[in-house]
Amino acid sequence: MKKLTQALLATGLISAAFSVQAQESPISANVALTSDYIYRGVSQTSGGSAIQGGFDYASESGFYVGTWASSITFDDSIEIDYYGGFSGSLTEEVGYDIGFLYYDYPGMSSDDFLEFYGVLSYGGLSGSINYSDDFYAGVGKAWFYTLDYGFDLGNDFSLGLHYGLQTYDQDVWGTEDSYSEYNISLGKSYAGLDFGLMFTDTDLSDANCGGSSDCDSTVVFSVAKSF
Repeated sequence: MKKLTQALLATGLISAAFSVQAQESPISANVALTSDYIYRGVSQTSGGSAIQGGFDYASESGFYVGTWASSITFDDSIEIDYYGGFSGSLTEEVGYDIGFLYYDYPGMSSDDFLEFYGVLSYGGLSGSINYSDDFYAGVGKAWFYTLDYGFDLGNDFSLGLHYGLQTYDQDVWGTEDSYSEYNISLGKSYAGLDFGLMFTDTDLSDANCGGSSDCDSTVVFSVAKSF
């Protein structure tokens, strides 16, 4: 799950902050219920709830592979992601993670796309870059840059700060070829569950979000369980 968390931070897939417990087994699983599935600041469920889950394999060498899925409100109502990579340490304080992520929308293969990502971390600070040469629905080349900082507040509480910049080779959001998104999240582990509360927003107007409110600010609550 640690490797999965790094990968999801790099892609912007985490919909709410939750702590990840170390697993003795190289195989782990997770399931979550969230009040909204937010992907890079944009709702994938039109403001509705989503059920999510995945399976992961992570070896001591740093190699990992996994799959993760979520309900959505478009493209046959499901997204399935496949990913793999390698993570490790450059020094005692500096870590890295490199890998790929394939987004699969069953029944709508023209929307599928592949991304590559790289993450560098130092203590609670991490930065990442994602690149796709054929982003969702044939948009073309796209880059996603993130900066995150996580705080351990004690008593199984955590605080996360996130900023992301999505750029495209062409105008996608109305007249925009890029947009910023950001969030602040609070996590709490209790009774074997991971609870998350997140405020998220973008700099996109409704007009530049396909005429919808999917890019507006919102508060998201989630509860997750790792196995």
